[in-house]
Amino acid sequence: MTTLATKDLDFEDDQPSVEYEGSRYDKLAKWVAHGILIVMSAIMTIPFLWAFLTSLKPENKIFTTIHQIIPSHPTFANYVNVWLQNPLDRWVLNSLVLTVGVVFFTLLLDTLAGYALAKGDFKGKSFVYTLVIGTLVIPPQVVLVPLYLEMNALNWSNTYWAIIVLYVANPFGTFMMRQFFLGVPDSLIEAARMDGCSTIQIYTRVMLPLAKPALSSLGVFTFIFVWGAFLWPLVILNDSAMYPLQVGIGLLTGKYSSQWGQLLAAVVLAALPVIAAYLLAQRTFMEGIALTGGKG
Repeated sequence: MTTLATKDLDFEDDQPSVEYEGSRYDKLAKWVAHGILIVMSAIMTIPFLWAFLTSLKPENKIFTTIHQIIPSHPTFANYVNVWLQNPLDRWVLNSLVLTVGVVFFTLLLDTLAGYALAKGDFKGKSFVYTLVIGTLVIPPQVVLVPLYLEMNALNWSNTYWAIIVLYVANPFGTFMMRQFFLGVPDSLIEAARMDGCSTIQIYTRVMLPLAKPALSSLGVFTFIFVWGAFLWPLVILNDSAMYPLQVGIGLLTGKYSSQWGQLLAAVVLAALPVIAAYLLAQRTFMEGIALTGGKG
């Protein structure tokens, strides 16, 4: 009996050591993860900081003082010149019109499609979902020429509708909203039906209020994607007055020479709305990312 009690006591004494080893490995894993995140954040942030600091240099000092990252005599002349010498306000307005239109229709259509694919009961639902997901693996460059011919046939060439209609068909948004709605308990829908709610009322009064975090995340993703769109607007638009900001910035690079100070200033200005959109929706954005990965 004494020997058995001694063994039990020794086993209990070993437990804190095991827990200590586990906590030490957990702390090490956290430090490694944080280190990787810091390095990746620096890699993504340093080019933007360099562009901002270089845009504060006079045009004739950009390449002569390239080794000097922080300008000795910062100036906002490049920002003033790029705004006065180019229709930057028009390009910004065009981008806002396109982005707001695409975000609105994307949130409307993708929530409807995601709700139907998550909670609907109809024949061929799995087949339709497979088709939607299948479009994610198709490179956009493959369908560029057919889309251009289609828009010409519809007389939509050189119109905003040609851009909006293409971007609102967002399979990623449908997938994202379906993942969120799968996490909503069916008991909520049944309770709403027992209270006399129709399908539309369940969607508008129950599902949409619950989907605010997912809607915020999808809105930020869509805003960033459309604000940075370049190839399709460049192909379908032939009027420089209708160019969005990213295409307009491309005009600042000449064939033989470029105003690099103005170009960097325009790039910094183009990044500000994206940063502002993320900061305004940061809290619900992170919550939406966490909620939309719950079920498959």
